[in-house]
Amino acid sequence: MPRLDAHRVSALVLLFTAGFFGAGCSGGQAAPSPTPAPASSTAPPSTTSSATVSQPAKYARTELAQRPCRALDARDLAALGIAGQGEEEATRNGPSCHWKLAGQNVDLQLDAPLSYAQTMTRNGRVTQVPVGPHMAVQAEFQHICFVFVAVDRPDHLVAATTIPDPGVPQDGTCRAGAAVAAAALTHLR
Repeated sequence: MPRLDAHRVSALVLLFTAGFFGAGCSGGQAAPSPTPAPASSTAPPSTTSSATVSQPAKYARTELAQRPCRALDARDLAALGIAGQGEEEATRNGPSCHWKLAGQNVDLQLDAPLSYAQTMTRNGRVTQVPVGPHMAVQAEFQHICFVFVAVDRPDHLVAATTIPDPGVPQDGTCRAGAAVAAAALTHLR
């Protein structure tokens, strides 16, 4: 295996670490406290209290890593325009889930090692992009897009790999992978 360029690896680790630590600080503003209604208020009772909005199921990252197709629920699939459930696949780095999104083949892995990210970003055009509330490292290489997000540990990453179908423009490749990763992150506790 070729030796990694030390400068590139250092920069990648720095980006992952910055994303990891920055994610914990990104939502720093507290929600404003509701102002109580005056005692003489004659407002009718709320009719929306009985109609509860369901929250997405939450899982530990290690649990989703073993069953990655659970990372997108029916609401996510509909919002992303994905028909059908994902297909779980065994990889060298653990299970992944495969979905088809607008001519893009997206694979999601919830416990990718940093060494995998370093290998997949080595020869690509690397940028930092927002994915949900996190900053991610994105690498584009030979019509393939890799998105890596450090959530709770910078050495175990959420990874989305996107490859377009033949003849499908590449311009949506990174957006598709980032959208799947962002939806999956909403299911982590």
